[in-house]
Amino acid sequence: MLVKVNSIDVIKNKAKVTQLDIDDYGSIIPLIDLELNISTDDDSLIRILKESSYAAIFTENETEDNNGTIILANGMTNDELNSEKSKIIDKAANRKK
Repeated sequence: MLVKVNSIDVIKNKAKVTQLDIDDYGSIIPLIDLELNISTDDDSLIRILKESSYAAIFTENETEDNNGTIILANGMTNDELNSEKSKIIDKAANRKK
């Protein structure tokens, strides 16, 4: 899932993020605020999330009561986010043809 990283609690191994979507026009749409656990198996997750405003993350153990645990994160720069937005705009334009 694509998220905006709002804050990291290193002591509790938690991340507050906003799940995002990108519409066909390249607009970023905030979907829901989540508080996710950060897997303690990989020390680099906290570093990646602290250094990134946006990230693509994978989670596990999601239920209605629990937002899950981040098991993989890939930080995204603004340029990478803009590239993803462009790809979605191009795909939407090709679909309409």
